[in-house]
Amino acid sequence: MRIRTLAAAAVLAGAALLGGAGQAGAHGDTIVFKISALGDGHTRTAATWANDNDPVTDKVAATLSAVAEDGRSVGPWKLEPVADTPGTFTTGLALPPGRWAVTVESGFPALGRGTADLTVTAVPGTAPSAGAAVVPPVPGGSATGSGPAAPAPGASAPAAAEAASSTGSGTSWVLALAAVLVAVAAVAVASFLLRRRRTAG
Repeated sequence: MRIRTLAAAAVLAGAALLGGAGQAGAHGDTIVFKISALGDGHTRTAATWANDNDPVTDKVAATLSAVAEDGRSVGPWKLEPVADTPGTFTTGLALPPGRWAVTVESGFPALGRGTADLTVTAVPGTAPSAGAAVVPPVPGGSATGSGPAAPAPGASAPAAAEAASSTGSGTSWVLALAAVLVAVAAVAVASFLLRRRRTAG
């Protein structure tokens, strides 16, 4: 009885972790991102399933990065859902004025990618976002764009917290995958012990 209970618990744990992936499978395995910019430099990103164009209403782990024509770079910034607008996301920070090549990428509930060239102009009567953490141009070339951008001197704490949050989303996905593998291993061990007990009996 103990072996059967252990096996059942392992199966339930694995099913719970894979539930989100099962819902994603009903729409396909690829997400399409369409990116636009608001007047204040914040972005709007619409996420739809590539197979049926339905909005992605699941929890999404995705980030936005951008490189300006003059070599400045920002991100990766974590995407956050827009209230009362299913499948639409934004970022807590705003792009400073300039022309930006923007890229959005996701790892959950499915792989996805979207790009756009956006022009952000200064808004009269407003100042650039204090937490934008823009990386200055690299002398003699453009920014590499590899890895999270380091906060600029004097940048506020929210910028660093945002970078840590985006890194944490990837870690959470790795931990969830590890939990699924542990659950599958537990089922295999339980089945082996049950067969061995029957053979011995």
